[in-house]
This record gives sequence, C-alpha cells and structure tokens, in this order.
Amino acid sequence: MMKNAHVLYVEDDPVNAMLMQGILELRPGYVLKVARNGTDARRMATEGPIDLLLCDLHLPDIGGGELLTQLRAAGLPPSVPALLVTAESDYVAAQLAREHGYDGHWTKPLDVAATLRSLERWLS
Repeated sequence: MMKNAHVLYVEDDPVNAMLMQGILELRPGYVLKVARNGTDARRMATEGPIDLLLCDLHLPDIGGGELLTQLRAAGLPPSVPALLVTAESDYVAAQLAREHGYDGHWTKPLDVAATLRSLERWLS
C-alpha cells in the first residue's frame, strides 16, 4: 500500500480549490491541503509533509513567483516539485514557471485526465 501523497495547493478562488479537490478525490491516497494566501501557505509548508506544491500566480497578498522563493527559504525542500497553476496561456505560463523557479506548470481550466496523469508523474 502506497503512503498518502500530500499536495499543498495555494489558491484563493474557492471554485478552483473545489475543482482540484474533486480531481484529487478520483485517486485514493492523495491528500489535498488548500492555502488561500501566502501567509497560510508559509504556515502550512512548515507544518507537515508536502510531496507536491501547486501554486496560483495571483494571490491576494503575494505573487506566486515570490511565494515559492519564500517557501523554499522557510524550509520547503528543493526535492519537493512545485508547479505554477495559472490561467495564462501555455506559452506565458511556461515562461513564468521557469522565471520563478517552478518545476513545471498547469494551465486553467484544468483538463481532468491530463491533470491526473501529470499528478502521477510528479508524485511517482
């Protein structure tokens, strides 16, 4: 039996957070924690295991790029993959992800099947 995989999703839009919860519920063993802003994300990143970080680009209190730098400085290990989740075009999202030190990106609206495949890849 595989251990649970802990995913931290930093997202201020409740609809997007619910959608991600619904996607992760399709796979047993994934535990989703949602942070609504950078302050919550910094607290949650130090509270327990995180196997994957998903981060929205536009948050109420900080940009997604700056937040990743802060989370790494606060102790989020470099071995934990971080993905930028944004409504920007794929091209812009890829640029922003590289620029801000993310390992990859997902574009909204999320494709459920593609998101599940990507989750399995990042968490394997």
